[in-house]
Amino acid sequence: MTQLLKPAAGGAPPQGIARSSMFWRLWWRAVSVKRSQAALALGSLAVGAAITSMLLNLYGDVRRKMTEDFRAYGANVVVAPTPAKAAGVVGESAVMDEASLKPLDQFVRETPGTSFAPVLYGVVRVSPGAGDARLPGFVNVVAVGADFGALRRLNQGWRESGDAVTSNLPQGECIVGAQLASRLYLKSGDSIQVSPLSSAGEAGAPQTVPSSSTFRILSVLTTGASEDDQVFLPLATLQATLNLRDKVTLVQLSIPGETRDVESAVRRLGGILPGLEVRPIRQIVYSEGKVLGTIRWLLLSLTVLILVIIALCVMATMTAIVLERRKDIGVMKALGAADRLLMSLFMTESASLGLLGGALGYVVGAFLARGVGLRLFAVKLSLHAWTLPAVCGLTVGLAVIAVQVPVRIVKAIRPAVVLKGE
Repeated sequence: MTQLLKPAAGGAPPQGIARSSMFWRLWWRAVSVKRSQAALALGSLAVGAAITSMLLNLYGDVRRKMTEDFRAYGANVVVAPTPAKAAGVVGESAVMDEASLKPLDQFVRETPGTSFAPVLYGVVRVSPGAGDARLPGFVNVVAVGADFGALRRLNQGWRESGDAVTSNLPQGECIVGAQLASRLYLKSGDSIQVSPLSSAGEAGAPQTVPSSSTFRILSVLTTGASEDDQVFLPLATLQATLNLRDKVTLVQLSIPGETRDVESAVRRLGGILPGLEVRPIRQIVYSEGKVLGTIRWLLLSLTVLILVIIALCVMATMTAIVLERRKDIGVMKALGAADRLLMSLFMTESASLGLLGGALGYVVGAFLARGVGLRLFAVKLSLHAWTLPAVCGLTVGLAVIAVQVPVRIVKAIRPAVVLKGE
């Protein structure tokens, strides 16, 4: 050690290289000697890294899973005519041109995970196909014209009798709500007559008898909401029936993300759809944001709490290591080693333990995350590459911070006192 600390002379390497070589030789000697305290610090850091790795990997995919589950509650944003326009309409709902919705296609391409469905609502007359005298001759119901496959993807909580319809309805087929089917004793395979409401002519003139179309019931829909009393038709068919070609009542959108993401998307839509009202369905948006926010803060709080405990453990362990090596420190100080050099040596040793512990903990945490994801959330996790540098960076930073208090003991060590054995 005396030779290591002597200044370079003659044909010896330059002084800077000699000091660097001495530093790394001392570092290697410190980390290569087996000590129970170093093993404890490494184990503590590995445990903290494993839990952090597990929580970080869980958060990404659990957040995605929760977002998908919230889609079962339907759309979270609606595009509709402005209230001023709707207030000026008498006798029918306000409608808008499909051509005005063209910017939505570009918005959906730029916003991954977004889906939408234009919808037309109207009141029609429905007559059961069977001539049962116990049944009413007709009932007035709300008809929904839409691409049913797109509407179905927005409302994943809907249930149908038989196989789910995942594409647009074929011409001549429809879907009826469960309550309407029960009232008219309808089932899959039956037929119904659908016609627009009769309209009155001039005073004293007879009412116009509307023409009707026959539709075969493809399935019966159960939603637990108002859709159970509605009949679903292809959008173009209902537009022709109501004489509202290329018109829709509103557009339902499902935009993934937390509350701030949805509100940002609403502002963007308001800019690209002038003259239309874009509004979030706040019950769904804020409920989703609250749940996701709760999960985020829970995972963050657990991570911070665990890291604080690990930091205290590493601090105590490194303090024991410094105290154990008091004589070595005294010798190095007596030979001319500066406090700054000795403090750097201990911080480098601690950072090395942090890096190794982070790498080991990441692997263990990845396996734990897969198991927890499958058992608790039914999610098959895909590991995220960014979590490895994040976990290793956290453990290295944690180790360096935790060693700040122990290395201050180095300054208080007096070589004369330590070497005398006091």
